[in-house]
Amino acid sequence: MNNDITILIAEDNDISRELMASILKVQGYGVMAVSDGSEAIKAVNEHRIDLALVDLNMEPKGGFEFARYLLLNKIKVPVIVVTADESSDVLLQASGLDIRRVLQKPVDPERLINIVSQTLKKQGHVLSALVTEIYETKYTPEQLMQRAVELAERNAHNKKGGPFGAVVADKEGNILGEGVNGITSRVDPIAHAEIMAIRKASEKLGRPDLSDCVLYCSSTPTMMGKALIISVGIKKVYYGLSHEEINSIRRHEERVHKEISGKQQQTEYIQLGHDHAMKVFQRWEEMEDRLED
Repeated sequence: MNNDITILIAEDNDISRELMASILKVQGYGVMAVSDGSEAIKAVNEHRIDLALVDLNMEPKGGFEFARYLLLNKIKVPVIVVTADESSDVLLQASGLDIRRVLQKPVDPERLINIVSQTLKKQGHVLSALVTEIYETKYTPEQLMQRAVELAERNAHNKKGGPFGAVVADKEGNILGEGVNGITSRVDPIAHAEIMAIRKASEKLGRPDLSDCVLYCSSTPTMMGKALIISVGIKKVYYGLSHEEINSIRRHEERVHKEISGKQQQTEYIQLGHDHAMKVFQRWEEMEDRLED
């Protein structure tokens, strides 16, 4: 086992910190967890630390402040920064502070394990075999919601879309699909977070029926998303924020709802080509080996 190696985790979000700690503990590492950079500095002064995983944004001291302290005081502890920021400025600052790697949020278990093991091996540590079962991590509802919110945060920060993220998982907590809002960046009017997550989950399972799955959204699904949720049979949806709480962002939802309910219809629907379309549909119904929707 790797329990002679101690990894420091500095993360102010309880769920994220506990998740990273549990992943590394399964691999046999010793873990010391703290909630900010000041506590992390105290830990490296009082204990033998072989590797530090630190969140970039913590109060009163974040990941860069922690790395700067190590550099100024000549403390030789390799640092991996955890952040939702993908900008080149972060990478530039990281290299200037002798930070070995930057790990993107939400943290993928397999990537976390690989980066940690690679960094430790470069430091001369001999590691025992990895426990591959951790790749099938089962998350709690709280952890899955945290992941959806982190996806939203990263998407908004990198200006790829609004602060909307979604995760589809099975009832055991295994992640099947993830999605973020990409309406603008993808130039795709249906690229809502929940729709993208449902698409990926359906592709992974090889079926459109997701009645045995659960959806986690950073905010209430859109009208389009709700229609798809009903279509695929998802029975339970967790959400972080209601439409009322993000009304300034989702004002168009009211217009959509009014039109669907018939209270204020702006779109004109005209039936055309009925006979031809009916013949095609009837031929499909008569096919013995047809694919059902």
